[in-house]
Amino acid sequence: MKKLTSFIAHCIQFWLGLILLTAGVGKMFHGHFIGFIGPVWLETELEKYNLGLYGIFIALSQLVIGFMLLVKRFATLGAIMAIPMLANILMITISLEWRGTPYIVAFLLACNIYLLIYDFHKIKFLLTDDTTTLRGIRLRRKDLQLDILYLLGLLLILLAVSLRRLIPDSAPNIAYAGLVSFVLIYLYGLWKNRKADQ
Repeated sequence: MKKLTSFIAHCIQFWLGLILLTAGVGKMFHGHFIGFIGPVWLETELEKYNLGLYGIFIALSQLVIGFMLLVKRFATLGAIMAIPMLANILMITISLEWRGTPYIVAFLLACNIYLLIYDFHKIKFLLTDDTTTLRGIRLRRKDLQLDILYLLGLLLILLAVSLRRLIPDSAPNIAYAGLVSFVLIYLYGLWKNRKADQ
């Protein structure tokens, strides 16, 4: 049972991370990039209400939170950050009376809550009064090289997003290179962890 819940949590982390990352990049490129959820025209739609900057903020938040969910080290923090972001998106879709979309976002929110329940042992210190034992815990990372590779993939995507107006034809290709590197690094990390467990 423990292996099954762990497998489900890791699948949700990858799936939700990929969805949010591609949704954020897709919004920044106004549909000229693969995106599993939309709408890619969010900025344009919110501009009608003088909220275009808010649309960009949502896109960048999705990108960063998606990245955090994909990186094992930051996945729990990403799941915490995704709660208010998904709740905001849910309220927008309900307020603008978009059909069907609120149900999709509610499902993503439920998946995210599952991740927080699964990682409760990592966040339960937020609910305790006694934090003395936590002060003795040192920050350690087994594989700093893997973290650096993930950051390079994120920087490649952020570079593409920042260059989208200067080189509109090439910027999506740079973002795709970053996305492909993410998936390859993720698979490499899984292989490396499995090899270490054997």
